[in-house]
Parts: sequence; C-alpha cells; structure tokens
Amino acid sequence: MVAAEETTDKRDAYAHFDASGEPGVEAEEGAAIASGGAEWAWTQDELIAEIRESFLLIEPHGSQAAAWFYEHFLGANPRYRKYFSDDPATQHRRLFLAVQRIVADMDHLDSFLPYLRRLALRHRKFGLRAAHYQAFGASLLATVAQFCGPRCTERTIAAWETGYGLVATVMLEAAAELDAAAPPYWEAEITAHEPLADGIARIVARPLEDRRLPGGYLFRAGQFAAVETAALPRVWRDFSFAAAPGNDEIEFHVQLGKPGGVSEVLVSQTAVGDRLRIASAEGELAFPDKEQVSRLLAVAHGTGAAPVYALVAAAVAEGDLRPLTVLLVSDDGPHYLADAFRALADKHGELTVEEVDGDPLAAVRAHGAVREQSAVGGPGGICGAVLVGPGAMVDECRSALLAAGVVAQNVASDLFD
Repeated sequence: MVAAEETTDKRDAYAHFDASGEPGVEAEEGAAIASGGAEWAWTQDELIAEIRESFLLIEPHGSQAAAWFYEHFLGANPRYRKYFSDDPATQHRRLFLAVQRIVADMDHLDSFLPYLRRLALRHRKFGLRAAHYQAFGASLLATVAQFCGPRCTERTIAAWETGYGLVATVMLEAAAELDAAAPPYWEAEITAHEPLADGIARIVARPLEDRRLPGGYLFRAGQFAAVETAALPRVWRDFSFAAAPGNDEIEFHVQLGKPGGVSEVLVSQTAVGDRLRIASAEGELAFPDKEQVSRLLAVAHGTGAAPVYALVAAAVAEGDLRPLTVLLVSDDGPHYLADAFRALADKHGELTVEEVDGDPLAAVRAHGAVREQSAVGGPGGICGAVLVGPGAMVDECRSALLAAGVVAQNVASDLFD
C-alpha cells in the first residue's frame, strides 16, 4: 500500500496547468484530458472495481468531500468563481450526486452515456473547454487522495484519472456535436409580462433571429431551460415551459424568489422589451405512451403546474384524450392555474381537475387504488403518472403510487427546490 502523501506526483498531475482562461494557455482542441493511468493495463471490470472500491471510502463523507473539492478548485482557479453562483450547499449536493451516479452507471452504457450527454448539454452555456475539464480533473484527483487517506494508492489515482479522462472526453465530444447543431443559448426579447397571481408572473419571450443559427428554438412540452438576465450575468436558473410549442414564443411562469435572485429579477425588475438569454431545452418529462397505460394522473405543486399544463395542451393538440386526473397542489388557497386547466378540460373531454390544499397524499392514494384492465392486457395500476414539485412531495407520491401497483417506469417526475 502507498500512503496518500506518496502519491503527490500522480495526484498533482495538473498542478502546473494554468486554467485561467487567458489566451495562449487553454489546452489544444482534442488534447487528452487525463493520461496518467495509461501505464496501467486495465480491463474494464478492473478499472470500475478500483474506482468503486475507493469511492466507498469517500461516499460517507459526501458533503464534506464536495465542499473540499470546491475549496481546492476555486483556490487553484479563482477566475472560475464566476461560474458558481448557486448556493454552495446546493452546488455541493449536485456535484456529489453527479459523481455518485457516474460511478454507479459506468458499466451500464445505456444509462451512462445519455447521462453524460445531458451533463454536457447542461454545461454548454458556460462555454467550457478542455482547459476547464483539466482544472476540474486536478481537483477531483486531489479530493480522491484526501478522502481515501492512507488507503489511496498510485493504482487508485490512476484509475480515477483514467475514468475521469473517459467521462471528460465523452462530454467534450458530445458538446462539440451539440455545438454543431445549435448554439448553447439564444438571445430573446420579452414580449409579455403580466401577473397571474400574487408573486407569480407570466413571462413570454421571443428568441431573436440570427442568420448564424441553423434553425429556430426547439423544445418539447414538459421540458425546461436555464434563463439568464442582463441584470445577473452568468447566473442561470431553470424554468419549465408553460405552453406547448406552436409559435415562435416561449412562455414561463415565474414565482417570486429570494431577493436578488433570477426569479425575483424576472418578476419584479423586468418588463416588455428587456432581453434574456435562454439555454437549450433540457428534460424528459412526459406522459407514458398509449401502448403502456390507458389512464393518466398528474400531480403538480405551485408553478410545477406549468409544465403539466403544457403536456396536457400538447396531448389535446395531438388527439391523446386518455382519461386524466390533474391534482393541483397549493399551500394557501386556490391554485393559480385552476381556471386555465378547467378551460382545457372542456377541450379534452376526459380531464378531471382537483385542487388540493397542503398534502396531496390522500388524493394520490385514492386514485392509485383504482384498478383496471391495462391497455396491453392484464391487471395494472390506474395509470402512468407525472409528478412535479418539491422533492419530498414527489418522493412520497411516487411511493404511494408504487404501493398501489403503478409500474415504476410509468411514473415520471421533475423536482424543484
């Protein structure tokens, strides 16, 4: 065994790399992200086993490890602080969950590769290049050495360097492919700004035409996009689309947030004519296919009803009129979209809208207890479900539906903090 302090050369493979972003120091396009593990003759199983065994030492200290990583990363690369505008605890949690998922899925390519593509898509708006990935890799290796302690060996560091090199290469290639198809974000102009309820604004924006772009802004109902305002450069916040595609405009419903945040600026400090940047659409939220289920349930808290409204509007437009129950959850009185959903019900014909104050579990259990013959034959749960809201609500509703017999793959969710 080699103690952590004896792995300095490996751990600091990028110690002298200048990731400042200044001209002349960025890595050449196509340059290797990590090569220190090349001397080891790995099989795939050996590489993954080494990474997972060492990660077991790090995992119990997830929040501390993530915090230590960012301290090391930003200490070595102070110019990159501009990319990290979120609450530190949230940023730390997201990093650890991402690493945890990557480590778990390394031998499941059907999950591993699409997830890396989504990460690459999510980070394109920051203009990340090989230099940024190299700087990130240096701090990752340092964190592994720090939290594996005396059980960290040269083999451990080499395994992480090789694994990270694979991840970074896949993400850079995916980003390059996406860059060739569409820009990372669009400039847009606000065309409508109006209150929907106390502290909630309807904001409509039109992406501006640009001859350099290969086509218009593309999205699907149920997706979301990060938004940046001129008042808060490099600070992005995710918002779900509140209307199905159908014209050249994009609609969001924004709830007043903490003072000085993107939501507060959008609700209180923007007006028609102001400019936004809207990143490429993300997300896979959707109702299950007709072949899988014959009935549908949607549970939405607050402005989480916006993407559900877009999904239902798209279903009506496409002629998908399966029986559907929408539970609109609010904490203090009538839901702001209740009337809009009831108007949509007149077009749908099989749509039932129910408002729930507070805890929606009783209503979810009541609907989940209904059984019917599924569209593909054989007994099944009532439906596929879409759940949008705070993590605790989504987790509890999912558990109630699974307990009632709804198949896990037929429950889609979208969380917001």
